[in-house]
Amino acid sequence: MSDEKQPRKGVWTPDLLAEGPEKRRVFIEQRRQFLAPLLAESKSLLAEIEADLKEADKLPGDLPFQSKLRAKHTVRPLEKVIADLEDVIVQLTAYSARYKRSYEELPQKRAEKEAEKQRLKELKAGGRQQQIEAPEPKAEPVQDANPFFSHLNKGA
Repeated sequence: MSDEKQPRKGVWTPDLLAEGPEKRRVFIEQRRQFLAPLLAESKSLLAEIEADLKEADKLPGDLPFQSKLRAKHTVRPLEKVIADLEDVIVQLTAYSARYKRSYEELPQKRAEKEAEKQRLKELKAGGRQQQIEAPEPKAEPVQDANPFFSHLNKGA
């Protein structure tokens, strides 16, 4: 038996997800397609259960609104399941964006920043100073012919 693990076929592993944005996109899309029918079924089940509970008769001895509170209490876990399934899809998308920003774009940004620092350092070492352009003079405000609105131009 060898010490190395044999790669499993047809199974997503972390090393596959790190190979590039296309594989990560495929993984997230597959998970979204897997969760979408489950989410739709859960929503329709919730709607059917809520409709059944609305039609149900009050139980003997119920106080006013007690049947509505009992129905709400009964369906709350299913509502939470639906919210959690929706959150899973959102979090998968957020993971992909964060991974891209943190591990694909960040090294490139840092390299560009370091190159810019190096360029400025070389300019300073070369004895040349950067020329700073003077700001352009502001244009004089146009005098309004109508004195009724002249108070609006004073702050400009």
